[in-house]
Amino acid sequence: MGKDTMANNTVRKEELGELALRNAEQMAFPATEWEANTLAEVLALPRVTVTRPPEEQLLAAGMLPYDCHANCFAQAANDPDRVSRHVCGWLIYSSDLILHSVVETRGHWHCLTPQLVRAPSQFQFIPDPFIEWLDTGIGGRHAFRSGVRLPKALRKYPAYHLRMRDELHDLMASGMSAFDAREMVDVTLGAELRRMEPI
Repeated sequence: MGKDTMANNTVRKEELGELALRNAEQMAFPATEWEANTLAEVLALPRVTVTRPPEEQLLAAGMLPYDCHANCFAQAANDPDRVSRHVCGWLIYSSDLILHSVVETRGHWHCLTPQLVRAPSQFQFIPDPFIEWLDTGIGGRHAFRSGVRLPKALRKYPAYHLRMRDELHDLMASGMSAFDAREMVDVTLGAELRRMEPI
């Protein structure tokens, strides 16, 4: 393996480790009755199938990895034909609903957001007509639902995410890299969570 390949692999592992740490933090918030009620409400909404164009096509078009809301805002605003509609809702991911934005164009649903890790070319998505984007005056626009600022996800098993975050921090405190710690947590608590009933 050449030096450039090894350097690229190291950089990629660092990026993935940082992403894993950021995701673990964003998913580890206390459970509330609001979250449980909202999860039930959202699950009653209709679902659509969304297609992901090839990553290289999205990157060539200037789409930003993991910045779905900005990508879809930009696509809708810059569409000369005005047929692209930014739709916010929930990506179904195992036992979680992830806050996500896609674009609907003439009845076709597309995800415009490149991923650092391999992702399915299609996924189930729940458009949520109750989400609105409001300018908070502190850091731009944010998604709200019935007056509540939305978290990154609605979780069926919130306690698992708190445990995974804590385990990730413990492993990193022992000297493990964020990438390796995330791999370890994924084969233990992550595997346990995947065995539970999905959404």
